[in-house]
Amino acid sequence: MRLFNPEWEAIKEFQHTATVRNAQLDLDGKEVPEDHGQILYDALLPHLPWLQDTPQCGIHPLHGAASGRGTLVINRRAKLVLRLPIARLEGAKSLCGKAIDLGFGVIKIGDLKEKLLMPFGYMYAPIVDMGCTDEGEFLTAARASLDAMCIQGGGLIPGKQRKMRTPNGEIGGYSLMLHDITLEQSIALQEHGIGANRLLGCGLFVPHKSIKEVTAG
Repeated sequence: MRLFNPEWEAIKEFQHTATVRNAQLDLDGKEVPEDHGQILYDALLPHLPWLQDTPQCGIHPLHGAASGRGTLVINRRAKLVLRLPIARLEGAKSLCGKAIDLGFGVIKIGDLKEKLLMPFGYMYAPIVDMGCTDEGEFLTAARASLDAMCIQGGGLIPGKQRKMRTPNGEIGGYSLMLHDITLEQSIALQEHGIGANRLLGCGLFVPHKSIKEVTAG
């Protein structure tokens, strides 16, 4: 017997056409640097030069198992995920069949699948760059940014402080969980993100089912 879940029923019935979608591409490679935001952007830009000039574009951080030597080991389930305006999805298909090198061997990019944004009451970003390193200042800036987007109510839970190297110096931020927001707010948050450096993987939110990952760091 299937149990009734009011949250999932609300998600199923929610009607909204987002202005952006996720382009999910298969990857075939072995390792990438843990700090790969800038390197990944630099590798993709020659193939998708419009990334730097198109609002709402973002490049999600790659996921893998920490090797203990400054790299992430990626497996066959690893994906390159770009958050793009719908009009740019067709152009992103030019990545299919290309190869990039992030410093630890060639990575081949495979097929692309379009993924709709998923509304959810819990949203998580691995790193958010609000231009400050103090946690209290970070939360104040994040809340102000959310208020400007009319994403009010709910709660903010900062996680581990994170840093990233760029040609202009080191940037920093925190992972961040938003909880108990509406489905409309969830979509708006994914469409626009908060903070700076979306093309380096910052400020991009995804649905999440638990606060454990954030509170554990």
